[in-house]
Amino acid sequence: MDSINNEKFGRFLAEVRKEKQMTQKDLADKLFVSDKTVSKWERGNSMPNVTLLIPLAEVLGISVTELLQGERFKENQPLQSDVVETLVVNSLDLSLQDTLRQRKKNWIFAFLISLGVVIAETILLTVSQISIEKMGDSLCLSVLMLLFAGWLCIFAKDLLPKFYDTNKIDFVSQGIFRIHMPGLSFNNANWGYVLIVFRVFTLTTAIVYPAICYVSFLIGGFEMWESIKYPAILILLAALLVITYIVGKKYE
Repeated sequence: MDSINNEKFGRFLAEVRKEKQMTQKDLADKLFVSDKTVSKWERGNSMPNVTLLIPLAEVLGISVTELLQGERFKENQPLQSDVVETLVVNSLDLSLQDTLRQRKKNWIFAFLISLGVVIAETILLTVSQISIEKMGDSLCLSVLMLLFAGWLCIFAKDLLPKFYDTNKIDFVSQGIFRIHMPGLSFNNANWGYVLIVFRVFTLTTAIVYPAICYVSFLIGGFEMWESIKYPAILILLAALLVITYIVGKKYE
């Protein structure tokens, strides 16, 4: 068996650690991680970062292959190179999945904070005696941006299918999300950065646009807001387009 079983890995890790008469805290201190992290490994909830595999195996007095396989090998038992390679690749995949899951949680948290800020801005605009009719454009755009941000932060996939890495493809389609940018090829080298651009843009726009509305009302009243609201949208969209091309090309 050359695949990694998280639960088997965790049980074996706990077993060897106890044989070495180490607590989770002792092991964590040797690897410069928290004891909660070690606990997650042993419960099969996550895998160590690939950079920690060799130090972890050395502390426990076993080989990296035994660690990943979740069992000790008989002395002088030969190992096929393809088995070892598969184990290492799988450990990289699991480590990447853990990283992506944590990033997804962070973006969901950022979305919830942005949602709270937009609600607070709406209340501020309302108590400032600005009618719903006058601030309708601002609220509509913020809601639209929050809908896109919610999808991007919660549902958008951080990895593209592998064929994107071997072909020049200038469009991505995921659920309600469609993007087509001639001259820019999407792949797993630049897609993560492009997603960051879209997430930051939608969250920031949802927050900033009502703020622009409020400040313009304070400075020049409804007439000033009417004169700048559409140019502001065009400037924001142009900035998104330019930044996406720059970032996408940089990591293409």
